[in-house]
Order: sequence, then structure tokens, then C-alpha cells
Amino acid sequence: MSRHIQKLRVFSVVAWLFLFIGLFSPETIAQDSSKSTTKNTSLQKKEKPTAKVEQKSSGGFFSKKFYGSTIYQWLIALSIILGAVIVGRILYWFFTKIVRIFTEKTETKLDDIIIDKIEEPIVAAIVIAGFWWGISYLSFAEKTRDQIEGFIYLIIILDVAWLIVRTIDGLIEEYIVPLVEESESNLDDAILPIARRGFKVIVWVIAVVVGLNNAGYDVATVLAGLGIGGVALAIGARTTIMNIFGGLSVLINQPFKIGDRILISGHDGYVQEIGLSNTRLRTFIDDFLVTIPNKVFTDKEVVNISAASGVKGVFFLNISTQTPGHKITALTKFLQQLSINHEHLETDNKTTLQEFSDFSVMVRYVFYIKNDAPYWDTKTELGVRIMNYFKENDISFAQRRMTFYAEDAPPPVVEDNDDDKEETGLGF
Repeated sequence: MSRHIQKLRVFSVVAWLFLFIGLFSPETIAQDSSKSTTKNTSLQKKEKPTAKVEQKSSGGFFSKKFYGSTIYQWLIALSIILGAVIVGRILYWFFTKIVRIFTEKTETKLDDIIIDKIEEPIVAAIVIAGFWWGISYLSFAEKTRDQIEGFIYLIIILDVAWLIVRTIDGLIEEYIVPLVEESESNLDDAILPIARRGFKVIVWVIAVVVGLNNAGYDVATVLAGLGIGGVALAIGARTTIMNIFGGLSVLINQPFKIGDRILISGHDGYVQEIGLSNTRLRTFIDDFLVTIPNKVFTDKEVVNISAASGVKGVFFLNISTQTPGHKITALTKFLQQLSINHEHLETDNKTTLQEFSDFSVMVRYVFYIKNDAPYWDTKTELGVRIMNYFKENDISFAQRRMTFYAEDAPPPVVEDNDDDKEETGLGF
């Protein structure tokens, strides 16, 4: 860091040395004296110089012209601009390394936010001022100089707008956002991001209009031209307008809020952001970020999964037909108690013997995981507990088997197990 500061000091000394030579050299003083003695002549009134430093009448390397200005004038201008850049760099270092040490010791965060947000625009303003001062030493045609000054006016106003936007946005992030997050209403959570973007757009539009007006452009003519083309623009932006109305409908009717899991157009995911023209979802399974135009919400049905008491989960348990009936009954009771006693499950459940097949008995277990519970972890835990129950109670999962017999082999002998059927009471 010390080596870097030393380099900055050397550059600063060189820059200000050029500036001193340009402002206080004998040639410049003589030229200023000559200009003051001939100030009242008619020739001087007709041909007013456009730069602070005039070309020297005598020959020499520094008196040679380059793009309308002497090399001597260019050296002065570049020295001033370079000096402004170095001063801005030093000031930025002063803000980040010195001023922040004092602001961090204060109890309030207001000064930290202000210093953090204004340091870049202030440095940019110093560089712009140095550029303006530097080019004032160059000779330009009057029209060219007016154009350059108009451009500088525009840059200055944009820099002021940048400072305002950064400062206000930082204050909103620090003081307004926490209040919105703590409130029970979900409407402010959706409106605040839109309001922040709207504020930025308004500030930048005003800055551009004022800057163009100060630069000499006829803003009224520009706005009139925009008004004439507004109809054509509206026709071309019909989809955008529909998306905006769809976003307003979502904000007013609130079919869902940020953080809800919804199902729309085949996308199943959690709402990440509700914008004025589109809404973003984080998909439930693939964790993809999907952007959906808001007009879709006015054209299609939206299923708010989070509005249910819990997220539905289903297990289909195919049990061997050799399983006794009392074990199946005990299994259904175990599954019912599993939903009642588990901290991440809703007590409501649907457990039933679903259907028979030639090789299995299907038990269907429907459960509901609480919205604030980890879905995948809870479902895995349930599966493991069910498997452990099967092992502890000697229940086998059904397996489809195929038996092949030779053509010349005698048919298999089927044993009569009527007594066993009567004992089980289920007929298998």
C-alpha cells in the first residue's frame, strides 16, 4: 500500500508541475498582458479567443498546432486532467481507508451508508471537473466548444442522479427492507421491489431530460416525437402491457406470495420474485430458475400448493400375498400412528388396502408434510422407518416371479391349503 501511495505522489507532483509551468510561464504571462492591452479593439471583439492560453507567435516545438491547439496547450490540458484523476484516486483512498475508520466507531449506520454511497460519485465529479478545466485551455470552434460543454453538463447531471439513486437505495436497504420483512402483510413484500425500481427509473429519466435540456437540445420536440410514436410503440409492446396488467392483478388479488409453492403451466416451484412484468420460480425438483410472464397468471389456472395444510406424499407398498391378514392390519395402524406422532407430518392421513393382484397386495399410504418442514429429508426418514418395520415384523415386499415348465413335463401338483385360507380369513 505504501508503494502504491508513493507512486501516486510522484504522479501528482509531475502533474501539478506541468500545471504550474503552463499557468505561470513567461510566455503565458506575456500572452495574457498582450491580450489585456488589445482587449478594446474592434478586431479583438470580432475574434474572441476560445481558449485561456493563446498560441505563441514565435516559432518552436511547443507552438506547433495539433487539432487546432498548440502542443503547449495540450500539455497544460492533459496535465490538469491527469492531476484531477490522481486527486480523485487519492480522495477515494482517503474515503475508504481513513474516513471509514471513524464512521465504523460510531453507533449509527447512517454515516457508514452515506460515505459508502457517495465516495464513487464524488470521485467521478472531481475527474469531470478536471476534464472541464483542462479542455478550457484548448482552442475550439465556438460550435464545437458548445457541444463539448453540453456533453459535460449532461455527465454532471447524470453523476448527481447516480449519487441520489445510490444514497436513497442504500437507506431503503438498511431501514425500510427490515421493516417490510418483519410485517405480517405480504403485499408490501411484493410492492417494495417494484417501488425501488420505479424510483430509479424516475430519477434517471428526469436526469436525462434535464441534462439534454441544459446541453441545448429541444426536449419538448423530443417528447412530442415520442408522443407521436407512442401509439405505434404501444401496439408493438402489447405483450409487455399485458404482462404489466397481469403483475398488477397478482399484486392486488394475491393468489400467491413470495415463498409459496405453486403449480403453473407445468412448472412446480417456489416463488422467488414477483415483478411488474414477470415472476420467477425456483423449481421444486430440478432447482431451476424459471421466469414466467405475468400474463400467464391471468390466462391459466394457478395451483397454490402452499395454501394446503401440507405437501402431499404417497407410498405404494406392494406386499407379498403370503403376508397374514393381521400383519397387514397392524401395518395400516402403524402408518396411521406414524402421521399422528411425527413432528413434521400433519395428523391427517389416508391409509388403506388399495388393491389385489395375482402376486401382491397393495397398501396405499397418503401423508402430508408440513409446509415449513424439509420435504425430501422427511420423506426419506419415513421410507427408512417403514422398511425397518417390515424387517422387524417379517413382512416381505412382493416380487413378480415367472415359472417355466418343459413341454413333456407333467403338470405341477397344486396342494390344497383350504385350512390355511380359513385361518387367515382373507382367502389367499
